[in-house]
Parts: sequence; structure tokens; C-alpha cells
Amino acid sequence: MLSTAIAVLLWCAAGSPSSPAAAQPSAVSTAVASVGGKPVSVADFTAALRRVGLDREGSSEQQIQARAEVLEKLVDARLLRNEIEGRKIDVAEPEVAAIVEQMRSQLSANNLTLDEFLARSGNDERSLRGEITLELGLNKLIRPRMTNAAIEAAFLKHRRDIDGTRLRASHILLRPDPGRGEDAVPAAVREANAIRRDILQGNITFANAARKFSVGPSRRQDGDLGFFPRQGVMVDDFARTAFSLAKGDISKPVVTPFGVHLIMVTDVVQGEARLEQLRPQVEKLLAQEFLRELLTRARAETDIVYAPDVPHFDPATPAGGSSPRRIIVSAPPE
Repeated sequence: MLSTAIAVLLWCAAGSPSSPAAAQPSAVSTAVASVGGKPVSVADFTAALRRVGLDREGSSEQQIQARAEVLEKLVDARLLRNEIEGRKIDVAEPEVAAIVEQMRSQLSANNLTLDEFLARSGNDERSLRGEITLELGLNKLIRPRMTNAAIEAAFLKHRRDIDGTRLRASHILLRPDPGRGEDAVPAAVREANAIRRDILQGNITFANAARKFSVGPSRRQDGDLGFFPRQGVMVDDFARTAFSLAKGDISKPVVTPFGVHLIMVTDVVQGEARLEQLRPQVEKLLAQEFLRELLTRARAETDIVYAPDVPHFDPATPAGGSSPRRIIVSAPPE
């Protein structure tokens, strides 16, 4: 099973596939959302919130953000179920039961019952079986895409991320001015774009721009950060952007919790790991890429309606997009 590839989509995807009654169009007032006419139930939303410790009411910005993230995962799971059902991919009950029994046996070897395990994780057997059914369906959906040619292409595309490659990079760090309020980050991005334009036009070197504009301590070394791997040293948005650049390239502005960066790669030490060593990681990346494409298309083609007062992300600001994500909380009809 490709469990590691899709776990991020299942961590709160509680509930079982829709019953025939639930498959009919449902008023959003009886659910937190309707996805292609099929509801995301209040019960599943409440259970998912409980599993991540958000079952108590709260109005802080972080709590609202977290609730929107939980709902997005549930909507994604419903979209994936719709896709599996639409392609008539069947998951038989014996397949699910076999995995449940395997889990019972493994837990028993550690002196733990399935019920105890589920209680500790805030889950129940109904939800577990729903997650297993979805995972089995996704495996049947994804597996035909895992051809040798596709895996080799994915390895070439992502090899610098996973083969031990190290980059040397310099950066220019701009700190947004809190006094500008909501325009603080956009203003810093505009400034970074202007600096980048001057560098590309030859009006100033990257090193001189780092000494002149950067607020990071690396400005004393012309912005040089030394060598670093893809994982474990730099924040992910920074590292992901750096590893997408060729030697000598200068990134567009990158926003991280530290500020707004311009990044230039100055050297590359190629990793030595080969496809045969990295095949499980490559399969995981390929599966995740396929699921992202599937969800992007499904969201564009599916009517998704949210209940009033339920925080959710604005579709115009998707995950991984260039704009900060905006949260919408619809007012109830009068």
C-alpha cells in the first residue's frame, strides 16, 4: 500500500463512504459542506477536530486557520471518494477486514487491543474502516500510473531533492515593516522585486545588494549561507525554492517566517544516490504529485458549498499558490 504517500490526506478523513441515502444532494444546513451534492457531515468534522485537539470553541486566528485546514482535508477526502466511485473502483469488505485483522494481530503482539489503540488516537472502528477503504481505493487508482517510465521521469525531476545533493546559496533578506499593517509583506515583496530587477539588469551585483539591503547576518559575507541539504537545515519554502534553481539563477521573492528572501545558487555538489536506492521515495513523490493534480482538477470541476459560520479557505488562494491563503466565514442567511 502507498500509505506514506497519502497519509497527509487521511490524517483527519474520518467516516465511511457515503451510504445510498447520503449520496443524494443534501442541504448544506445539515452538514459543514456539500461536495458535488454529497455531504461532509457535522459528525465527521467534529470527530476530526477532536482528534487534533480543536473540539473546544475558539476564535483565535490560529484556531480558525486550523479549523479551515481540517475542513479542507475532509473536502479533499470526499473529492477523492467521488473520483473512486466515478471510476467504479471497487473495494471489497474482505479487503478492509483483512487489514483490520492484521492491525489487531500487530497490536496484540504489543499487548494492546484495537479498541485501546483507537481510543488513544481519538478514532473509532467505523472511521478506521473508512480510511482503509479510501486508501485501498487510492492505491487501485494510483498503481497503474507507477510505470517504470513514470518513475524514471520522476526521479530525474526530483533527484536533487532526495539524492543527497547540497547547494551553496546566498540570499538577501528583507524584513516587512509591521507599521504598514496588511501591506507589510506585499511592500517587502515589491521591494525585493525591484532589487532583483536591478541585479538582472546589471545595475548592482547580488553581493553588493546583499551588503546594502539585507538585514540578515549573512550580509557581512555578501549574503553567503554556505552549503546545505534539501531537508533539515533551511525552512522548507526557502529550501524548496533554492533546490528548484540552477547555478547562477536568482529566485523571485520567497516569503518565510523570517521575512522576504531573494536567493541565488552559487554552487552545487551533486548527490550520489541512485534510483534503485530511492525507488520508494520516488514512488511516494509520484503518487503525491498525481493526487495533487487530481484534487486540483476535481476542485475546479466540482460544486463545493460551505455551511454558514464554518471557516474555509478561499478557492482563489490555494495551497502552494503565490498569494497568502484567505479564510472565509460566510454569514448565515437572514
